[in-house]
Amino acid sequence: MKNLYKPFIAVLLISLFVAGCKKDKTESQKNSFKYDNTEHTLTKGFLENYGKSGIQGYNIDLTLLSSSLAIHESSGAVDSITGTGDGLLIELFTSLPDKLDVKDYIYDATKSGADGTFDDGVVFISFNPSTLIGTFYEITGGKVSVTGNGSEYEITINCTASNGKTITGYYKGNLKYYNYGKKKKSEYRFPTK
Repeated sequence: MKNLYKPFIAVLLISLFVAGCKKDKTESQKNSFKYDNTEHTLTKGFLENYGKSGIQGYNIDLTLLSSSLAIHESSGAVDSITGTGDGLLIELFTSLPDKLDVKDYIYDATKSGADGTFDDGVVFISFNPSTLIGTFYEITGGKVSVTGNGSEYEITINCTASNGKTITGYYKGNLKYYNYGKKKKSEYRFPTK
């Protein structure tokens, strides 16, 4: 009878070990970005479609924000963002007219509008968009990877700021979609240096 327990205990221990490994992996992927060795939590985001850009891609801007920033809308467009918080804004170019492609987007300021690139972006920390007080840097290099674009987006960020510091991040969740096309454009923009 004692020999029957040994395989059962071995299977139980292996199951607990595997379950523990899966839990650790899931917990390490939380909605946040890291800049200058400090992690900043992201709770929401949105996409702004500005229509066809040149002949190769559609200009869809990605904005990811902390909970302390509130998005205000007017007539189906982002009117303003209030509060003081952290986030990222990245201008991506995709081949799809209404969402981001599942692919890597590589920074390239020389190919503005080319599918699979981005040419403009900003990281902001403790920033108030109404008063323009806080810290922000242009994003001048790197890669944004979109690995899911169904009901939830899954996005990984590995970029460089204009001061040479690294920005890494991850976001998985819904993104509100605003379609401006050529008919209307949002008046709201984060500043860049």
